[in-house]
Amino acid sequence: MSDEQSLKPAPGWASSMKHANVRPLVADTQAGPAIDRLLVAERVARYGWAYDERDRAGLGDCFTEDGVWEGQIMGIDPVGPFEGRAAIVEFLTGFWDEQADQRRHVFTNVVVDEVGAETATAHDYLILLGSSDASMTPLTAGPYRVTMARDPDDGVWRITRMAAGFDAPY
Repeated sequence: MSDEQSLKPAPGWASSMKHANVRPLVADTQAGPAIDRLLVAERVARYGWAYDERDRAGLGDCFTEDGVWEGQIMGIDPVGPFEGRAAIVEFLTGFWDEQADQRRHVFTNVVVDEVGAETATAHDYLILLGSSDASMTPLTAGPYRVTMARDPDDGVWRITRMAAGFDAPY
């Protein structure tokens, strides 16, 4: 791969690599699955809030005990995987001392692709912003695929696998 190719992601890389696979929308007229869709989307938002506010406990609460976090930069460079809640939290919070700016994980275009009684899959885009010196800068963006399970003890949705995608190194 040439240096020029490594500087820009191939359009549609996430779909072509099966990192993102959003299925067609199917009407759902039952209240239970609709509420679950909202709670799944909220879990993704809570992940962003916990990271940005440096809430270690909140970040850990987003994942199941055996959760996995992995990433792809432009579909070329893998990051991880990090397996288990403790390893994920350690990896993610390891950046905090290096990041002097205020990070904001903005998740948008959330599509809850599958929702069942015990598992769900969502796709969304991340827009990662950094603010310092009275200025805000976009750092990267990209697709995330998040698989969740309903905790049998408290009924709360938690992340079993987060596959982060970044359209540019950050």
